[in-house]
Amino acid sequence: MEFAYLDESGDLGPNGSRNLVLTLMCTRKKKEISRVIRDAKKRLLDHNKTARWLSRKGEIKFYSFPDKDLLKRTLRKLADIEMNVYFIFFEKDGTAINADIKQTILTHLFRHIMKKPDRTIDKVIADLSFFNKEKLNRFILQSYTSKPVKLKNDKGLEFDAEYGKVTFSRLSAEEFEKAKDDISNTIVEIEHYNSRLSDELQALDLISGSIFAFVEHGNKEYFDLISKSKVKIDGVKFQ
Repeated sequence: MEFAYLDESGDLGPNGSRNLVLTLMCTRKKKEISRVIRDAKKRLLDHNKTARWLSRKGEIKFYSFPDKDLLKRTLRKLADIEMNVYFIFFEKDGTAINADIKQTILTHLFRHIMKKPDRTIDKVIADLSFFNKEKLNRFILQSYTSKPVKLKNDKGLEFDAEYGKVTFSRLSAEEFEKAKDDISNTIVEIEHYNSRLSDELQALDLISGSIFAFVEHGNKEYFDLISKSKVKIDGVKFQ
């Protein structure tokens, strides 16, 4: 079984971070990833200071991780697990980003599936409120062209799509009932999970945070730990 996980680093607002990073992790190694995160939690509980941090956060997070050496060891262990990581990053240029822009990460999910026609994703899980506050989101493939083109949103921003133009739109519950029985439709169901209850989303937070540190601050220290490994990373700038 293969699972896909979605997370973000940065924010949508005009202030705060200079960039927004959307990250997708596809893997069949769910148990191995969970084992790494649980081991990191055990190490954090060995010391009062780091145990208090974990108790406050309630989960593993890249931001303010209290033990840099443990963070690096954890990233190295994750890097030794087979997975595909895709990311898109946006330069905000002091302006707010429309939340609908997050749908662009589905392009990477579609690309991942198209690389191997027999590949199936058993479940797609997003961090809480990635798209909205609904537990389940459904998107339908509207159009797909095989020739690589530029994708453009309503602000005139463009980025290259290796497998052509891919457009998804959200389905309401009523629209889903009408579309689900047509085998010609490509529908992606995405569940929102509380990351405190998901070791895999916590692992992705570490990976997404490492990418964000590179994009936002030019700090490659953590990014290099995951990029020179069994992890296959593919990123693109939305421009």
